[in-house]
Amino acid sequence: MLDQLPYCVAVKPVSLLIQSEMVSEEDVRLLAAAIRAAGKWTKPIPIDRQTGIVMDGNHRLKVAGLLGLNFLPCVPLDYQDPRVFVSHWRSGSPFSLESIGRRILQERVLFPYKTTRHSFAPALPRTEIPLTLLAGGSCATWT
Repeated sequence: MLDQLPYCVAVKPVSLLIQSEMVSEEDVRLLAAAIRAAGKWTKPIPIDRQTGIVMDGNHRLKVAGLLGLNFLPCVPLDYQDPRVFVSHWRSGSPFSLESIGRRILQERVLFPYKTTRHSFAPALPRTEIPLTLLAGGSCATWT
């Protein structure tokens, strides 16, 4: 079954990731403090494999900048992947996938805070990558 395919976690340069939604700066600061205190990155960011658009994890992308990280663990996916479902945050109705690429890549406009809700089935994997490894060095891939 497709929903039982394993996810791949790939460490990607932060410079290749594209923010898709506005964030709460206060939430970014709080999350940065929690991640710094843990000393490791535990939640990979799902991204569109073709474009680098962040599907879910825009706050974590901003945290990477605050912490001086050059790389982040990501789960590269496609919006057509049956394990990915995108809905409107407030209404829960399906979200137009075409509008994501158009707005972010062509119009270069972020969606407002909490516009899209991405669901993944099965749940995305967890990681335990020391922040010191993500701050510099080379890029690697784990599955």
